[in-house]
Amino acid sequence: VIRFKVGVKDVVILNDFESIKEILTRKEMLHRTENLIFDRPEAKGILALNGDVWQDNRRFCLHVLRDLGFGKTSMEEHIKEEVEYLADKVSDLRGSPVDIKAYLIPSISNNITALVFGSRYPFDDHRRRFLDQRLGQVLKLLGSGNLLTFIPGWLSALLAFLPFTTIKAVQSVFGEVLEYISEQVKDHEETLDESVNRDFIDAFVKKMRETKNNPDSSYQMKNLIGNVGNFFGAGSNTVQMTIHWHLLNCADKPDTVQRSIQKEIDDVIGRERQPRWEDNKKMPYTMATIWEMYRWRTVAPLSIPREAAADSIYKDYFIPKGTIVIPNLWAVHMDSRHWKDPEQFNPQRFLNNDGSALDLKPDQLIPFSIGASKKLIVDGSQMNTTCNPTLFV
Repeated sequence: VIRFKVGVKDVVILNDFESIKEILTRKEMLHRTENLIFDRPEAKGILALNGDVWQDNRRFCLHVLRDLGFGKTSMEEHIKEEVEYLADKVSDLRGSPVDIKAYLIPSISNNITALVFGSRYPFDDHRRRFLDQRLGQVLKLLGSGNLLTFIPGWLSALLAFLPFTTIKAVQSVFGEVLEYISEQVKDHEETLDESVNRDFIDAFVKKMRETKNNPDSSYQMKNLIGNVGNFFGAGSNTVQMTIHWHLLNCADKPDTVQRSIQKEIDDVIGRERQPRWEDNKKMPYTMATIWEMYRWRTVAPLSIPREAAADSIYKDYFIPKGTIVIPNLWAVHMDSRHWKDPEQFNPQRFLNNDGSALDLKPDQLIPFSIGASKKLIVDGSQMNTTCNPTLFV
């Protein structure tokens, strides 16, 4: 456990599984830190909310997404269609070198588009290109400016008015995305059918109307716009990066990893149909490869920061109220106390002695962090991560 100051903020980094499990599951550590990117007046989604409003939105989002098929067979069918479309696009290149990321981004993003907007966009659709370009810009800027979290509010507000600053650039691009989402919401309001929910926006609009007479309602326009923005930012990027690493790793290890996955595909799936999520129960090596990729290349090494809502003590460490708490997931996944030769990619670590079955998933495998916050992305991520590599291989 390391504590230091960045600007005016106290920061605590949790570098082992024990401290992350103990601290992040405490009630006072569910608080989201004020974030100048996600915390905007016109867009307050679950990544920027706290207290009852966060709890209400999280519960409602889970309920609606489940009803729409998130993590279920209906979503699996859509993912399979999207993956097949992606595979056909790559096949059309006839073996020419390709930057697979340029194809993965729209494919994965389309899974989110279908849930929130009710339809997918073809790869060459101007709406598809607009969203992918803006989201890519935001993620690139955030990657180079992750210290933005620690800048005091008064300074971030000042920097937002200055040209050529990262804050100004991020807010400008993010603003364009939010404006597009707002236009989609307006269109949904004008075409709403009370008898059916076409997508997440429909369901949220109806909830807003249902609670419109409550001035303290947790379901307001800013929450709808913010939640949709959060789905795109968190869902698309995490899955895309994980699948990208899987494909690169298979290409790098054709005689070991790729060959073993191909053997399981031939034995369980064959060549006449697409993979199904339920196939994972009969494909221990493929699932072990996915788990190992989660560990070996943690896509969100420092996860999403929390903020201590009250003074807290862990062993001999004092964590004052207002402290930013960051879980170092990479450190857990590279901890030699839990993993033999952690820097080596080795799916066998998750299999029984003869490789015929998966062992129980270790508690120390935490690619989506720990606690209630992770549940919105786990199921969709695992389905995407299984279907994409198996079809490509």
